[in-house]
Amino acid sequence: MKRPVFVYGTLRNGLHNYKRVLEGLTKQERSGTMTGRLYAADHERFPCLVKEGNTVIQGEVMYIKEDRYEKVLRALDRLEGYEEGNPADSDYIRETVTVIDETGSEVEAYTYFWNQPIGLGEHITSGDWLTWLQQKRKTAGP
Repeated sequence: MKRPVFVYGTLRNGLHNYKRVLEGLTKQERSGTMTGRLYAADHERFPCLVKEGNTVIQGEVMYIKEDRYEKVLRALDRLEGYEEGNPADSDYIRETVTVIDETGSEVEAYTYFWNQPIGLGEHITSGDWLTWLQQKRKTAGP
C-alpha cells in the first residue's frame, strides 16, 4: 500500500531536506499531528522522534505522487538510515502510525522513529521542530 509519510523535522515544507527529497514530488500536503516525544540531536542539527511519550508532535502528511512513490520512499529510507529487514543497523525505523490531519481525519501514514540509544539532546517540549528552530534562531541573535 502506498501510504503517505508524516514528516516532523527537516523534511517539512521549506526546510533543506524537503527541498532535496520531496519538493515537486508530492500531490498533496496537509498539516497533521501524532503523539510521541521529540528531541534535537547531533548538536541540534536534526530531530529524533521516539514512541514513548504523549507530546503532540506537529508535522505534515506528504502524499507522494504515484509515479514517483517508490523512488521517493527509497530516498527517504536512505536519508533516515533505514535498512528494511535490518532494523538493528538502522538509525531510524519506518513504521505505520495514525496521524490526525488538518481536517480532523485519521490517516495511516509512515513515519520514522529514532532507533538508537536514547542519548539524545534537548527535549522539544512544544513537539514542533519549526517553532523550536525559530526560538533557537532568536536566542542566537545576529
